[in-house]
Formats: sequence, C-alpha cells, structure tokens
Amino acid sequence: MISKLKTFYRSVLFQIIIVGLVSFAEPGIWNALNNLGAGGQQKPYLVNAANSLTYGIMSIGCALAGGLCNRIGLKWTLVLGVIFYTPYASSLYCNNRFGNEWYVLFGAALCGIGASMFWASEAAIGVGYPSEDQRGRMVAIWLGIRNLAPLIGGSISLAVNVKGTQAGKVSYNTYLALIGLQCLGLPFALLLSPTEKVRRPDGTPIPHLKGKQTSFKQELREIFKTLKLPHMVLLIPIFISGIWGTTYLSNYLTHYFSVRSRSLAALLTAVANIIGDVFIGFLTDTKTLGNQAKRARFTWLFFAILTTSLWIWQTITQVHFTRNPQAVGWEGSTGRFNNAFAVFILWKFAYESQTVFLYWLVGTYPVQDGSMPRIVGVLRTFESIGSCLSYAVGATHWANLNQCILSFALWMACLIPTTLAVLRVPSSEQTEKSSIEQGSEDNESGKHVVEKV
Repeated sequence: MISKLKTFYRSVLFQIIIVGLVSFAEPGIWNALNNLGAGGQQKPYLVNAANSLTYGIMSIGCALAGGLCNRIGLKWTLVLGVIFYTPYASSLYCNNRFGNEWYVLFGAALCGIGASMFWASEAAIGVGYPSEDQRGRMVAIWLGIRNLAPLIGGSISLAVNVKGTQAGKVSYNTYLALIGLQCLGLPFALLLSPTEKVRRPDGTPIPHLKGKQTSFKQELREIFKTLKLPHMVLLIPIFISGIWGTTYLSNYLTHYFSVRSRSLAALLTAVANIIGDVFIGFLTDTKTLGNQAKRARFTWLFFAILTTSLWIWQTITQVHFTRNPQAVGWEGSTGRFNNAFAVFILWKFAYESQTVFLYWLVGTYPVQDGSMPRIVGVLRTFESIGSCLSYAVGATHWANLNQCILSFALWMACLIPTTLAVLRVPSSEQTEKSSIEQGSEDNESGKHVVEKV
C-alpha cells in the first residue's frame, strides 16, 4: 500500500494535479477576478493599467525565469512565484472598499515578478512531464483544474451580486473568499516532487528537463539560440496577438452588461473554459485523427475557422453597441442580451481551447536538456508583451470599436506564420542534445584524439 502511494506521489499525474491546484489558487483566482470585468470595478482604466504593468514585468522576467528553473529546479521556482503572486487580490479589495489606488499598482508589480517565475515553471511541468501519448490529457487536466477557480469565484460573485441590476462595481465581499482561496497556493506548491524523482507511467524519468548549472552568460546565449529555432520564430506572432482580444472583451463586458450579468458571465466563463480544456485535450490525443502531425493540422484548422468566425460576429455586435451603448441585463432574456452574451461565452471557450492547443503544440517539437523551461519562458515572454500592450490600449479611452478592429486585424496577421509552425510538427516525439552538452562532448572527443596522438 505504501509503495503504491509513493509511486502515485512521484507520478506525472500527481504532479499535474498539484500544478493544477496551484494554478487554481494563483492565476485561476486572478482570472476569476478579471472575469468580473475589469477586476470587478466600475471603470476598467486602473485595473487595465495594473495588468499592463504586470505583463510589462513578465515580458522581461519570463525569459530569465527559464534559467532560474534550471538552477534551483522547477519546484522552488514555482514556490517563489506563488509567494509574490498573492498580494494583488488583496489590493483589489482595498481599492474597491477604500479607494486605495497605489496598492493596486504595487500588487501588480509583485504579481509580475511572481508570475514570471510561476508561468515558466508550471508550463515546463505541464508540457514537459507528460509523454507524447498523454500530453493532451495532462495539459487538459492542468488547465481544467485551474479553471475551477473562475467557476467557484463566479458562483460566489453571482450569490453576492445577484441584486445588482445596473452597471457598476461588484460588492467588496466578493473579494474576501477569493483572497482566502489564493492563499492555498503555497502549501499546494510544497507538495511537488523534484523533477529527478518523477516517473512516467512506464517507469522512466523525465527527459530533457534537468538543465546543467550554467552561468548567466551561458544562459543568455542559450536563450538567444532558442529564439532562432524556426518553429519558435513562427509561433511568436500568435503568442503576442492570439489572445490580444481578451482585454477588449473585458472592457466590452464592463461597459455593456449589468453587475449581475457580469457575475453570471464569470460563472459561465469557467464552465466554457473547462469544456474547452477537456475537448481539446482529448482531441489532440485522439489517435483516430492520425499521427501527431495530422492531429496538429486538424486542430489548427478548427481554430482558424472558429476564431475568424467569432471575430466577424463580435465586430457586428460591437457596431450595434457603439450605436446604442445602453447596458443590458438578463431580465427578460432579450434578443440583444442573448446575442451579446452568447458571443462572449463562445470567446471564452475559444481562447481557453486555443491555450491548451498551443501548449500541446510546444511539446510536440524536439527538445534539448534544460531547453523546455527556456522555450516556455521565451514564449510566455512574448505572450506577456502582447498582454502588456493590449492592457495598455485597454487602459486608454480609445473607442471599443477601434479596439475590436485592432484585435481582429492582429488575429488575421498571425494565421500564416502559425500555419507554417503547425506544418513543422513531427509525426512523433523527437529529442535533441543541448548545445552546451554537445559542446562538452566535442571537447571530450578532442581530448581523446590528443591523448591518442
């Protein structure tokens, strides 16, 4: 019995569950707050500025965090990230109840530092630990558990704000339970096993995540080499602009929906996200679609059609709201509300499914020892740059219609490079040696030649 428990404790599945629970407590609760529309505030400008600051720090920090993962390990990088993550939720509470603004920006800065470490380490675990035949399901479990946070947060918010029939900010009591949930992240993170002790279902250790102790200069050199990989270059546009529209959609929800409609959106958003996690996780593992390369192409075609169609629908809806900006509520279930609400929920399904697909996609390419944390760190750096810029745009008083058109245009711009990246997916899992390791082997070979001479 003890042996079975120990085996499960060191299994990939248990590590994914734990990462999912930590993600539930940290970015999951953060998402729950943002699903309220602008962090639950009446106007989106301060929260968008804070989010822009968070992602601005992450645009530098995520790439460096990959090197930190290789030096102190994925577990302790994740633990440090959790410690810095939590204060932001309390800053929203203080702002909502007492009007405090400086703490929101300070909390956002701490969150940016923590999220840099958190995002690089959790993604390296979620993508790097599973083998090819279970990667889709494991990524779905990781992100699905994370999205239980918006589900619980949405339920709490709806219960507290059910009488809010006008546009405005949510009750400050909404934040108290969410802050308590976010404090659970640290004890969960401490349950993770060190990478070298984790075992896949066949009993083998996790390959290509144990990096060598590199100097700062060597780590920078490896990061730049990672940036030169063809599939990395092609994926950068979608990581920058693929979910750019989430900031616009947050403003859309804040401006045009009543408080209790926003709370209902927070609840149903979580449901849509979980459905998206499960759907894409199992789709990418479905062997009936063919090998890994064929599954990647089929899934990407699905996203290209779905997201483009949603942008057409969203633009038409936004034009109607630009002409008549009056807020809508669920009372009477009018056609105007049903249309506006349906496209918003479908967006949440599309964006979450796309996230699962992209991280599954990253795991399909050949990797080197210690390169997975760098790869996800670099890609999340560009994701942070995109989010930083989109929140900066959202923090202005630029018209929502203009933000909608910009988001649509950026999506169209990333279609071709992402298609080319998908076409480079190998038919099965492949590996490479790191350049540092290769250099060491070359030096050893040289020494042997000299000795023979």
